Amino acid sequence: MSTTAAGRDVAVPTAPGHLPLVGHALPLFRDPLSFLRSLNEVGDLVRVDIGSLPMIMITDHELTRQVLIDSQTFDKGGALFDKVRELTGDSLLTSTYETHRRQRRLMQPAFRRAQVRAYTPTMNRMIDAVLAQWHDGAIIDMAAATYDITARTAARTMFAADVAGPAAARIVDSLSTYLSGLFIRMMSPTSLVTRIPTPGNIRYNRAVKALHASVDEIISAYRKAGVDNGDLLSMLLTASDDDGGALAPEDVHNQVITLFLAGIETTAGALAWSLALLAEHPEVARGVRSEVDTVLNGRAAEWADVPRLVRTSHVLTEALRLYPPGWIFTRVTTSDVTLGGHRLRAGTGIAYSPYLLHHDAEVFPHPDRFDPARWSAERAADIPKDAFIPFGGGVHRCIGETFGVTEATLALATIIARWEFRSVSNRPVAPAPRRATLTPGPLPMRLHRRP
Repeated sequence: MSTTAAGRDVAVPTAPGHLPLVGHALPLFRDPLSFLRSLNEVGDLVRVDIGSLPMIMITDHELTRQVLIDSQTFDKGGALFDKVRELTGDSLLTSTYETHRRQRRLMQPAFRRAQVRAYTPTMNRMIDAVLAQWHDGAIIDMAAATYDITARTAARTMFAADVAGPAAARIVDSLSTYLSGLFIRMMSPTSLVTRIPTPGNIRYNRAVKALHASVDEIISAYRKAGVDNGDLLSMLLTASDDDGGALAPEDVHNQVITLFLAGIETTAGALAWSLALLAEHPEVARGVRSEVDTVLNGRAAEWADVPRLVRTSHVLTEALRLYPPGWIFTRVTTSDVTLGGHRLRAGTGIAYSPYLLHHDAEVFPHPDRFDPARWSAERAADIPKDAFIPFGGGVHRCIGETFGVTEATLALATIIARWEFRSVSNRPVAPAPRRATLTPGPLPMRLHRRP
């Protein structure tokens, strides 16, 4: 879909709370989710400034759709992607239109349904490895446990060869430190803040250095061995397009970091939120448990079970609505364009928020209510497809969507089949503060093995 450059020269309204020098950086840093939700009252497009850097925030799902499906006009870029690109380079997550098209063609075979199906035994082994550490009456942090599951799965599907060893573990450890530091860089009104040798900045810089070094170590070992291990890294090293072109060494490096970045945190977050919400809503948990018992009859979930785990899927979908892992994204206009009746010049920074769109009361009645039944076939038909975008949209829609949803469904169903769990904290569950992804804080829960 193309857009025209004709439009009114009407200023986009500015969000309240603008301060000299820092703009809206303070409310974004202190409570970004509440700040974003307040923008609905300002307009469909709202100007938000981070220091001297302006961006236009979209609060309307139809305008967001226009941006997502016209990736040539609204290309990857802006404050967030520029920060992530410092780590991942031009990867599938951050590359601009033409580069992205080629990268996606090269990488798509690794994420086709048949290939994801082939990964499911590995997913189940990693789930079993984590659950085997649990015992009746134990108190565990479910947020940490789900991260452990997805980290193990990412490491083993990416690196089947034993040569990865400790380097893969260093990647996992470094990513969490990186994501905490990334939030500060996203919301900082000036880059000077990140150059001060504070303990946080030192940890961040060490994590980035460790990520690059560990990935290089593993790739070097794979190239030296020259063996196709049937894993994701082997596919990246041997991928070629119709013209015989392959990924350059730097591209392979960047894609490995990107797949870890996207594959661990996002799936772990969706799974952890699902468990937290079920613990808070025992009546929903009973319904899901009944479904799991009927479908699985005491065994672990498998690929063929996923379509039959309907209520389980609804829980995960509702968790992704309430707490989409990626809560804000940015784009940049490549030419003059009209959006929502406002003329935007080439080079204008655009931002959209899945969290904001998912809490629009006109689309999702009682948006703060955990209501998995809203995704039943009858009710979901009334939800505009473009209003639910946890995986993005258009040509940049997440390549690992099927992988992540499958892993989360298998893990959630297997946990419910084997364990009952309840929170041991009286505090309401809330997102971890100042993190680039919308993951929960600690989730201490007491386990009871199901008979």
